[in-house]
Amino acid sequence: MNDPAGASGSDAPNGSFAAWRDVAHELADLADELTLGAFRGHLDVRTKADGTWVTEVDETVERTLREGIRDRFPDHAFLGEEDGRQGPADAPTWIVDPIDGTSNFVRGNPIFATCIAVQWRGREVVGVVSAPALRTRWDGIAGGPARQDGREVRVSDVADLASAEVALGGLDVFAAHDRLPLAEALAGRAWRVRGYGDFWQHCLVAAGSTDVAVEAEVALWDLAAVKCIVEAAGGTFTDLTGAVTADGGSAVASNGRLHDEVLALAAGTR
Repeated sequence: MNDPAGASGSDAPNGSFAAWRDVAHELADLADELTLGAFRGHLDVRTKADGTWVTEVDETVERTLREGIRDRFPDHAFLGEEDGRQGPADAPTWIVDPIDGTSNFVRGNPIFATCIAVQWRGREVVGVVSAPALRTRWDGIAGGPARQDGREVRVSDVADLASAEVALGGLDVFAAHDRLPLAEALAGRAWRVRGYGDFWQHCLVAAGSTDVAVEAEVALWDLAAVKCIVEAAGGTFTDLTGAVTADGGSAVASNGRLHDEVLALAAGTR
């Protein structure tokens, strides 16, 4: 197929972002059909070298999206959780987590999603996160807007951690990375702490119903799409050191007003 955005390689104009988002929605539709068709059915589950689970559905979704992207944008690059990177280093790069929350998917928990992002010139410019069992989908493009099910969303205006809801990733991961003191500090200062996990907590920050989300260990394909969505909603997204990146191995998503305080706690609890 021809490039619907009229852009290729590293010369993509800003007008391409919305077109790439539209393609990401088409690809998410394909992914939703595959994941919902298999959800709560019999699954072939294997344990990867890093100890996490993978199913044949993860692999099928990633392959389907990779082929769909190659058909539409033959000179773009692709990075997937299961099969790694393909394509030129300087090209717009599609970053895909075929099932974020595979363990939830395997156990019949509806909190799973397909995450699709486009990174251009080192910046996440498109993000789509589709959670079909929750019947909801988020998207965002660089400069905004961010949307949930087509409705624009914004981060909250909570400016005091004592009034904030904070979401944390798994406490076992915090413990493994000597970050339990940070979790304890946040629990002691925040209005309340919840453990939504995975993509969901970051999307809740974008939608304004949660104020901060923190993860102690996470990968680029987990974060690229949600980083774009949080930023498009007016929020701030960094790693725990404060670097503005989806590839720092950790994550802090916030409404922006609370970000410095959370980073200070992270630095002070090392």
